[in-house]
Amino acid sequence: MQSVERLTRSAKETFEVARQLGEELAGGEVLALVGDLGAGKTTFTRGLVCGTGCEEYMRVNSPTYVLEQVYQGRIPVRHYDAYRLDSPYELEDLGFQEALSTEAVLVIEWADRVQSLLPADSLLLELSFASQDGAGEGPGNTRLLRFSSADGSWERRLAGLRRGADNE
Repeated sequence: MQSVERLTRSAKETFEVARQLGEELAGGEVLALVGDLGAGKTTFTRGLVCGTGCEEYMRVNSPTYVLEQVYQGRIPVRHYDAYRLDSPYELEDLGFQEALSTEAVLVIEWADRVQSLLPADSLLLELSFASQDGAGEGPGNTRLLRFSSADGSWERRLAGLRRGADNE
């Protein structure tokens, strides 16, 4: 399994990592986001949507109550939130399986709740709070972003994230 870790010290840095990754996406990718409440899943998604060229990226919010939102940039991004789902089958009822065969990028927050539906070539992003060492924009703003994939299709993009981590 390939993996890359990035440390971000502010929401702005998390957004920027995601924006850079969004610029690399071609369409058809699946990103599975997991992490505690407030860990930065929606901030990351906002940056990713910005990176795909969607001018309305600032309207990205957690679709907890509507379960899915679609954003149109150079490629569409379908943003799902599985937090309130009782079963993965509820995501299927939203047309998730059909969406997998489109050119849209699929981003799923709380993806651990629907893991059985995710394709093997998904990129897993685990966001967690990191200890604060005096740097950054204040206590609690430092995040560890751990990207991993069991599939070789993410190798080049993960290498780009790794280069960015080396510059920190």
